[in-house]
Amino acid sequence: MKVIAIVGFGFCGRLAFTHLAKNSKNSKIIIFEKNSQNILGPAFSSFSPHYILNVPVERMSAFSNQPQSFCEFLQKKYPEIFKEIGKNGFAPRRIYGEYLEGITKEAFVEAQKNNIEVEFVEDEVIEILPREQILKRVQDDLIFGKISPHRHPELVSGSSVITTKSKKSFQANEILIAISFKQSNLPFDLNSPNLVKQIWDFPKTFHEKNFTNETICLIGSGLTAVDVIVGLSKKNFTGKVFVISRRGNLPKKHFAKIHPLPNLISVSDAKNGVVFLTRKIRNFLRQNPQYDLRYIIDSIRHNTTELWQNLDTKNKKLFLRLLPYWNIFRHRAPAASIEAIEEMIESKQLELKKKGVKKVSEKNGKIFVQIHDEEIECDYLVNCLGFEFKPEKYPLLKQMIENGLLKKDLLMVESLDPKIHLLGGLNIGRDFECTAVPDLRICVEKIVYKEAP
Repeated sequence: MKVIAIVGFGFCGRLAFTHLAKNSKNSKIIIFEKNSQNILGPAFSSFSPHYILNVPVERMSAFSNQPQSFCEFLQKKYPEIFKEIGKNGFAPRRIYGEYLEGITKEAFVEAQKNNIEVEFVEDEVIEILPREQILKRVQDDLIFGKISPHRHPELVSGSSVITTKSKKSFQANEILIAISFKQSNLPFDLNSPNLVKQIWDFPKTFHEKNFTNETICLIGSGLTAVDVIVGLSKKNFTGKVFVISRRGNLPKKHFAKIHPLPNLISVSDAKNGVVFLTRKIRNFLRQNPQYDLRYIIDSIRHNTTELWQNLDTKNKKLFLRLLPYWNIFRHRAPAASIEAIEEMIESKQLELKKKGVKKVSEKNGKIFVQIHDEEIECDYLVNCLGFEFKPEKYPLLKQMIENGLLKKDLLMVESLDPKIHLLGGLNIGRDFECTAVPDLRICVEKIVYKEAP
């Protein structure tokens, strides 16, 4: 019997399981998730109705061959919400989480019908080793008398051994790594109950709290900051918000309508390098002031990965220096969210500080943030930084690199073992575009149907 392991049961892990449950008859699937109480992850948690998706409803189907799947769910389960926002609107994250829960339950039923044994392990995977390395380790231990022969389990040929934090071992023929990205840590230490170090791991009481006239300071101005600000606005927050960011740029709005633009960038252009691409785009925008970079990005959305893969290493590194600017135009927020923030800026309720943090301290329950020659006093300090792209910050990935199963690339990691498959955002160094649902589902389907049947 073939054994397939899924490490991580967030969006990608669930989607992989859903496909495997339909197509991997007479096999066994082992699912590893260290936190079964929050396995949907922060993106689709149910603690607040005020956080909404950043991708329109019509593009949020979990299946590429069923593009209306989420629309149909929303129309059937929440007809009033669907009527209000339509297929081009942005649904609450908690409703999308409910949609994923329904898909997952159906997959467990499907697995039972197809004689697929499913084992759910609520534990953290701390090590993965191929059979050969385990055998060598055991042989060395036997030679040095560290273990007795009868204590060593029989290892299946072609398998890898997965070890969890509680020291349990499991064997699998194929392993799908679907761990989620972490949020980057703040670059300073402060021990305060009002410092929110990891916004989505923070107790839900912070998100559910009805703030009144407090002063809240956010570090970072990307989509996470937008979520927090809009959440406060929806709860009629009357206090003050400071947003500190070295560049001070908020994400751009989604278009109300799609504005088609002929392909401006080709693969041959990418081969000419980033400087050539930049000049070409700038010349186009100068001659066509009715457009901005959002239009360019949308025009190449279907082949961004191919363009990225046709840049040489030197030009990829050069492009990554421009990545913060690119992200402003690429990772957009709903127009209503940005407009609400703009109103807060206009009324002076929200201030953007284009500076870096020099020092943070606490006194008498207040937090003081020093930015150059200015000090901000606040009641709460919230980490709104983006994802962590250093694989050494992820213990399992670090271990797998050390054991030769993965290697670092420009952004994250790539697999060196044909039986170990990386899902979703872990492939960002290879695919570049692999963090939004439309990209994630394609990645999962390719692996399940072509690489790990």
